[in-house]
Amino acid sequence: MDLEKAHPFSAADVSIIIHATEDENKILDAIGSILSIDTDRFRHMESTGHWRNRISLLTGNLESDEANRLAQKILSSLSSAEWDQFSNSSHSLIDEKGNLYLRLDKQRICQGRISLSESDSIRVKFKRVMRFNGNRNFE
Repeated sequence: MDLEKAHPFSAADVSIIIHATEDENKILDAIGSILSIDTDRFRHMESTGHWRNRISLLTGNLESDEANRLAQKILSSLSSAEWDQFSNSSHSLIDEKGNLYLRLDKQRICQGRISLSESDSIRVKFKRVMRFNGNRNFE
């Protein structure tokens, strides 16, 4: 499936929560190597958790070509079971604007594998290309 032609995305937002017990550099290195995202793309914000523990929030924005390459890389790396899970639940992963939301397993990324996950995840929002069709509507 050629995702770039089938469902072009205009951008992607990537966000990661890193807890005090996690190695931020290890996570960023894995993201750079496995997902091919330049770590300079991320902005870093610090926060404090309920128990006064340090929490880092990293957010990165990818432009169209990078977003489409990332989507292609993620979906082509899924196991057949994960692909079936994705296909069966894709309606719940897409909002009313056509944006696609994926959550990747942060621990598996650090182990060199791409996998979907609902907990302790790297959140990716792929923004769909919107085109004005001339009839005062967007497609």
